[in-house]
Amino acid sequence: MDMNERKLQILQAIIMNYLETAEPVGSRTISKKFVTEFSSATIRNEMSDLEEMGLIVQPHTSAGRIPTSSGYRLYVDQIMKKDQVSGQEKDVLRSMLKEKTMQLDSLLKEIGDILAAMTKYTSVVTMPQLRRVELKHVQLVPLDQKSAVMILVVDGNIVRNHIIPLAGPVSDRKLYEVSDVLNKELCGRAIDDINLPLIQKIKKECGLDSDTMESLLNAINDTLQHSADTDVFTAGTTNILNFPEFSDIARARSLMEFFEQKDQVLHMIRMEDEDDDSKTGLKIRIGTENTIEQLHDCSIVTANYRYNDSSVGSISVVGPMRMNYNMVVSALENLMRDFPDLFKEAPEDSEDDSKDDSVDQDDS
Repeated sequence: MDMNERKLQILQAIIMNYLETAEPVGSRTISKKFVTEFSSATIRNEMSDLEEMGLIVQPHTSAGRIPTSSGYRLYVDQIMKKDQVSGQEKDVLRSMLKEKTMQLDSLLKEIGDILAAMTKYTSVVTMPQLRRVELKHVQLVPLDQKSAVMILVVDGNIVRNHIIPLAGPVSDRKLYEVSDVLNKELCGRAIDDINLPLIQKIKKECGLDSDTMESLLNAINDTLQHSADTDVFTAGTTNILNFPEFSDIARARSLMEFFEQKDQVLHMIRMEDEDDDSKTGLKIRIGTENTIEQLHDCSIVTANYRYNDSSVGSISVVGPMRMNYNMVVSALENLMRDFPDLFKEAPEDSEDDSKDDSVDQDDS
């Protein structure tokens, strides 16, 4: 059976109506509201064909039709036109991405919050799975006579704090000297670069007791090891409960329990059928294309981002199959377009300098 332009128009109308109302739609409504150039009888015949093709379904006798997951897939692949993200939304995203001092993990959490608020769906953000985590800075700060705080900064300006027990009082000056040694010997190094001869050298230069040195080195090791693990953040998990598809308590509870399980959420992101959508460059999984049972009534749009050309994470939006794909795809594409600029060095007022030069030349 051929999929002609008229069938595509009618399928789009059914999807647009269902997105707006969450109710089945009949041929009469379509002819009045969407495709006015066709009669109700013509639309009814085309709807019959679409149903036979598995693109729409009649949920109840005498009811109208709603899209199937196959219908949504055809819509995403062939019909969908991307919405324009509003100027205000673009400004929010860009101003956030230009904040150079923000830690990567804090930034990604905020991106998740903004996407959840913008789309009214659930966002899932994974931290980069770093192949080589390097230490950027170490600082020891006295806490009291028996402990100090060790502040560690790794790639992405991710900060970790550790309480280090001290065998006895250590002066501020001594802690500064130890920090200086640790920075000199360890900054720019990954866990694989820290070997026994280097550890022995650090212990000798620091001149601290063995228990304190062991605590320091263990904390550094733990930070570098754990920073290589993938962490995941979710935002707007209850947003999905606002949709009538999830008004059933058992279904809603199952979905909420799913989002509370980090391993399951990570499995969702790593599902094997992650082929890029040829039109958007994003991954879009609809309904039963998701291998996880709790997500069979959901759609997931995922974008990958890169950090330092070697670290990969993802940002996903999860909603009902009756998702506003146009808006979600546009929001993620705009975000990914600006994300590579996040860690680039800002130009040092080159434009202003050139203006000043031109003024000087005029004055001369």
